[in-house]
Amino acid sequence: MNFSGASSLPDPGGRSDQADLPGLEELRVALRPPELPLPSPRDVLEAAHRVRDLVHAERFRDARALADAFRGRPAVPEDRLALLREALRGAVLMDDAEQVELEAADIVSVLHRSGHPEQAAATVAVLLERGPTRGRSSVATKAVLARAAPEPERSEGSTSAAASSSRRGRRRGERAEVSAELLSVVRGLEQTVLPAAGGPRGGAVDPRRAVVWLRAALTALPAVRPVLLGDPDLELRLRLAQALEAVGDPVGATTQALDVLELVEREEAVVESPLPDPQRTATAAHALLSRTLGLEHPVSAVRHSLDALGALHEVDDPPLRVGLITQLLQALMAAGATDQASFTAGRLASLQRTVQRDALRIGPLLAVAAQRVQAERYEAAWVPLERARRIAGEQRDHRSSLEASRLAASIHERTADHPAALTELHRVASEARWLADDLATAGHERAELVRTELSAHALVLRRALDLGRTTLVHEAAAAIERRTRPEGGRPLLPPELLWDHRVDARVGLLIAIGEALRREDEGVEFAEYESRRRAVLQVIDQVPAGHDARARYWAAYVDDHHARVLADRGQDVPALRAAHRARDGWVHLGNAEDIGRLDELIAQLQAD
Repeated sequence: MNFSGASSLPDPGGRSDQADLPGLEELRVALRPPELPLPSPRDVLEAAHRVRDLVHAERFRDARALADAFRGRPAVPEDRLALLREALRGAVLMDDAEQVELEAADIVSVLHRSGHPEQAAATVAVLLERGPTRGRSSVATKAVLARAAPEPERSEGSTSAAASSSRRGRRRGERAEVSAELLSVVRGLEQTVLPAAGGPRGGAVDPRRAVVWLRAALTALPAVRPVLLGDPDLELRLRLAQALEAVGDPVGATTQALDVLELVEREEAVVESPLPDPQRTATAAHALLSRTLGLEHPVSAVRHSLDALGALHEVDDPPLRVGLITQLLQALMAAGATDQASFTAGRLASLQRTVQRDALRIGPLLAVAAQRVQAERYEAAWVPLERARRIAGEQRDHRSSLEASRLAASIHERTADHPAALTELHRVASEARWLADDLATAGHERAELVRTELSAHALVLRRALDLGRTTLVHEAAAAIERRTRPEGGRPLLPPELLWDHRVDARVGLLIAIGEALRREDEGVEFAEYESRRRAVLQVIDQVPAGHDARARYWAAYVDDHHARVLADRGQDVPALRAAHRARDGWVHLGNAEDIGRLDELIAQLQAD
């Protein structure tokens, strides 16, 4: 089902949507924190909302206390199930094996008592698929779940409650079964919220596996909807959108999130009131869209960020609020909204202090630093930047360290501190290499990290040439050669890009040797220069198909440089030949400036 999808988004090519940007007063209201203390929940559904917020804010003990306080309150089964699922999520993140079993048993019990025995049996089966809860034996886990509710027997060809009840029961010890379709749906609901077996506290299932499960669940949902407690369509679609974002499919994630919002709007139009939604589906969809649309459709991303923030006026969840404001700031920067971005950065710099866990403050601090760099407030940018770098180092967060070094390099380049920029670029390359080679890095991210590493090394090479740092030139060229060598395994980048970086590295070495010859450095011989030149020509000849124009550019560049090296050494005849080859190459490429420069050199050599 696809009501809208990414095709409904505005064209990012123009700025006709600038009128949709918020004013400072609208931002002031949106960024206002909630008034504390919040009113107490009035019923089980409101308690489910609050427990979810407390879990996300990592206030696990408060979440458990609130869930326990409302556990015995009268409520419809759908609301009680929502509360228990949020309590289960908190127990999982606390890594409390006994509490996980108890919450899971309560979920199974509610499903059975509410007349949904098939879903109860499917839930038991899915929870046991992970194996025993950490620190518990499989026998103990199964016994706890089995005591919660007897498992219904699967009827022939049907999963409906009526069909199941038509059987006269089952023999003692006989294992109950449910349909594959029902298992798929329940797996999408229950399994994708749990961390992977053996994973760290707070871990999540592999998003690639979650995508498969959730797609299967949505496909199977129409067949089993009559036997489910509530309609999980919106929740499954939202989780699929989040999983698609995690695997690097922003277009698919955007489409699913837009579909979720349109479904919510349609359902609310039918009932003429907001939907009871403990998962805050619409808010989560807006938050996801603020991330996936941030660069290509920044004004739309701003609007989604504000919509999500507008739903949090009675939510005390600093990590969620600060994360949304961070996305809002990045979208405002991408949209060119200078005044709004400056105001938002100021509020974010203050609000990030409300987040208890330091690791969650790194992103907001880097966003504030980036805005100040964009506004050319370089001294002010160093304060949040160095704070973010310190926390990233303590947390061993290489990805954030990479971004901090990238920002620091940008500041040094803009302020013409080239030696310091060289140091930061070297750090960028080092962090990118570490992440690209880390087995925990997702496959779709490795190519971009390798691209970042190669680009940083190329900048190091150029800056080192400018500064006469020959040793760093050799180190950067060697690093590029290692990453781009043809025998280096399955390439992550297009072959023409790897080839171009390899040629660039060898040309950099050639220039460094040529400069050493000109300075008459001790131990540098012309034979070494010739060897480097032949190595460059050799790799130019390995040009990938369809990139002959780039090869001609490099050949002309090498001949141009060679002519000047020979001319400096007084070897006019070979220098003249090289100059003519270079000029022919520039003529073929149509580079008028280079042609004029070579004409001057040729005239000078002929006069001599």
